[in-house]
Amino acid sequence: MTDDERPDLEDMVDELDWAYHAELFTVGYIHILTGAIERGDLDPGICPTAWENTMSAVELAMMEHVNGRMQGPTTITVEDVERMRRLHALGAAVLAGGERSSGLYALALRCMESLFGSDWKRIAEESESYVRAIHHCAPPSWRTVTDA
Repeated sequence: MTDDERPDLEDMVDELDWAYHAELFTVGYIHILTGAIERGDLDPGICPTAWENTMSAVELAMMEHVNGRMQGPTTITVEDVERMRRLHALGAAVLAGGERSSGLYALALRCMESLFGSDWKRIAEESESYVRAIHHCAPPSWRTVTDA
């Protein structure tokens, strides 16, 4: 392998940073969704576009784990990615005003745990605060998460 063929260290760091933030923001959005389910809120307060973009990004990041190009606090499997894809679809249906699957809450918890292991709850709570803070500082037309 020549120097030109080797991945640039800066590019690798950027990719890892991107993947970490995709995972971090995903648990924030999932935590907002599970909170809405627990409270019985009809509107979780998540912009469908933000959900779609974040969930697509995390699925790609998770495949980086599966393919051995990344490591994290857990070992992510193809089954974990498939669960995340199911959550992606079920969450999108809820955000579009559709019915909530009876297994949605349990699936959401399992997906958060697959990303961060036993520490998922603390990380999800922190991430939710980051998601809300970002959207609170954004111009009103960008805000996608309602304050609870």
